[in-house]
Amino acid sequence: MSEKKYIRFINSDYETLFHIPDGGRIRITYPDREPAERVCRFIDEYHTAVGNCHYHICEFAERMEQIGAKYVPLDYVREPEFYPKYYLAASENGPGPAYHIIDTRQEYGFAFAPKGAARGQKYCIFRRRVDESGHYRVSCVVQWSDNLKDIAPQDWGFDMKKIKAVTQKPKKRTGPRR
Repeated sequence: MSEKKYIRFINSDYETLFHIPDGGRIRITYPDREPAERVCRFIDEYHTAVGNCHYHICEFAERMEQIGAKYVPLDYVREPEFYPKYYLAASENGPGPAYHIIDTRQEYGFAFAPKGAARGQKYCIFRRRVDESGHYRVSCVVQWSDNLKDIAPQDWGFDMKKIKAVTQKPKKRTGPRR
């Protein structure tokens, strides 16, 4: 069985912007022409094929910055196991199930537990803090919920397409296969 591969997209300072699965798509928005969708293929940790062109990930970022183009994912990594895992103290009895941190913003993060969460605690918004070594950590849970509608991640500025891709089961196809 082949190992799943993920393509990392960065800016020219090597800061990770997002990951997509091998064969996933990005949308490139150019300043002087129509946006373009490109299929991306994993070559190795630092190289990818975007459409028919092969790039070092930093070379791609630098080229996009030079021409003023922006790029965003159209496909997301769906496996919760890909995302960082954190054990939140769901009650005074100690840590609960593993929560996967799906999206973060400067001050807040969004996480969910695919298995074993107590009723009303499947999804959470948490506050982030910086520890002594400069790494972000979970400070405290701001809000718990059992469904996305009640927790409203979009109101906190989180990427709803990414969250739905990871937390919701794909819809079954009803039409004929091609």
